[in-house]
Amino acid sequence: MELVTDAHGDAAPRLNDVAFTAAQALQHHATLMGEVVRMLCAGVVHGDLSEFNILLAHIPGESGEAGRDEPVIIDLPQAVDAAGNNHAQRMLMRDVGNLRDFFGQFAPTLLKTDYGPEIWQLYQRGLLSNETPLTGQFDRVHADVDMRAVLREIDDARAEDAARRLRMSAA
Repeated sequence: MELVTDAHGDAAPRLNDVAFTAAQALQHHATLMGEVVRMLCAGVVHGDLSEFNILLAHIPGESGEAGRDEPVIIDLPQAVDAAGNNHAQRMLMRDVGNLRDFFGQFAPTLLKTDYGPEIWQLYQRGLLSNETPLTGQFDRVHADVDMRAVLREIDDARAEDAARRLRMSAA
C-alpha cells in the first residue's frame, strides 16, 4: 500500500473536499466511468463508490511539465462479484448514480446522463470492454407484464417451499 498524495506531498483529498470546474468535472467523471467499466470487465462492482471513496492524487509531470490530478478509487473491501451477487446490478447503478450526482453539481449536463443501465446492458450482452464507447444514453423498453407468467412463478415458488417444509418436518 502506498500513500496517495497531492501536489505538496500531503495526503490526497477526497473528492468531496474539492471544488471543480465544469471541464475538470467532465474529465474526472469520464476517467471514473472508464474505471467502473474496467472493474466490471474484471467481474467486480465496487459497491460503495462515491465522492467519499475517491482520492484526488497528483501525478507529477515529466521533465519540467506541470503535473495533473487524477482520481484514485479506494475502499474496495465491499466490492462484489458482478456475476455471482444478486445485488451487483443495483450496486453498480448506485455507484454510477453517485458519480453522476456528485460531478453533476459542477457540470449539470451530467445530470441528464444514464450510464448505469447502458453499462450493465452491455455487460449482460457480453459487449462491454475497456474500449467500448459509452454514450450516457439509454432507451428503456417498456413492455406489458405477463401476469400469468408472474403468477405461475409465484405458485411454483409456493409449491417448492411447501415441498421443502414437508421434507424438513419428515426429517
